[in-house]
Amino acid sequence: MGFFKDLGKKLEEARRLAEELQQQAQEQAQKLGQQAGVPIPGAPAQPPGTGAPGQPAWGGQPAQEARGGAAPAPTMAPGEREPARRSPPPARFGPDELARRLGTTVDALRAVQPDYTAFSIPKRSGGQRRILAPDPVLKSLQRQVLRRVLGRLRAHPAAMGFERGRSIVTHARGHSGRAVVVHMDIQDFFPSTRAVTVREYFRQLGWDDAAVDLLAKLTVWEGSLPQGAPTSPRLANLVNRRLDARLAGKAARLGATYTRYADDITFSFPTADPKAVIDAIRLTRDTVAREGYALHLRRKLHVRKQHQRQLVTGLVVNRGVGLPRERRRWLRAVEHHLSTGKPATLTQAQLAGWYALAHMIETQRNAPPS
Repeated sequence: MGFFKDLGKKLEEARRLAEELQQQAQEQAQKLGQQAGVPIPGAPAQPPGTGAPGQPAWGGQPAQEARGGAAPAPTMAPGEREPARRSPPPARFGPDELARRLGTTVDALRAVQPDYTAFSIPKRSGGQRRILAPDPVLKSLQRQVLRRVLGRLRAHPAAMGFERGRSIVTHARGHSGRAVVVHMDIQDFFPSTRAVTVREYFRQLGWDDAAVDLLAKLTVWEGSLPQGAPTSPRLANLVNRRLDARLAGKAARLGATYTRYADDITFSFPTADPKAVIDAIRLTRDTVAREGYALHLRRKLHVRKQHQRQLVTGLVVNRGVGLPRERRRWLRAVEHHLSTGKPATLTQAQLAGWYALAHMIETQRNAPPS
């Protein structure tokens, strides 16, 4: 009980500090956003689809915008220095190369008018998640960007979502049989991934400013990554390689394992060391704040020891990796109902999807990392 009592006090302190950091970062972001004309999540909203004054909703640059404008100033931990930002390499690729890769023309890319349909879906934890569905023409181009521009780029090894050879199973597998599993969640992950960060990433790949404008038009909306675009999950992984590298390094120093699946951050520890757990939570809070994000510290922070059920992306990892017992019972009941002609909560096709997941768990639970 002492472990959890001490942890609870420290987490309440961490929550208060995180709120202060988030407020400071938001104020800095709004000031810089007003100077650079970059829409910042949480700043006073413009009418939908208009972006900041004089700026397209997809984050394009008007003539007065400083090329390569900096992201909001990070909140630094005491005594810590921000590493120097790399200057973009000399531009090697322009609009002609982009059009060639996407199988179209420069004029056609310039003529694209991005359009999204917004709707909401319920979250499992409650509330609504806003989805932005691109129009068919834009979605087709985004898929080409995904294949022909982002396809061969590698995210950090700790990024487990939306990467070839990685899955919820590989995410869970690294935390199997551990003494303590800690789960944290990033708030509004895609909407908080800023256009200025995406644009700078494309510059680092060697695209010139004209090509960056076109790529931003295809992948960014209202100043951030749109949740619902095919390109957003991979771009979120790629632009957050530094975040993953920092958290993986901090985990290694604490003797822990770190992985991330989209906005789900997981640490696990071989021993139940309260200080290491608290340090991991505090360091994660500070690190994601420096990268422009915030954690859900009230409802989505979970610390589970071995005598409790340890879940990672919905899979039990206490011993090996598997579906929760109640989920397996439910699937057997659905299978029985379907086989006897009784009403069931799943169709045959949906049940087949669950079987595919079970097969993936079986084949990947002991496979070597990719």
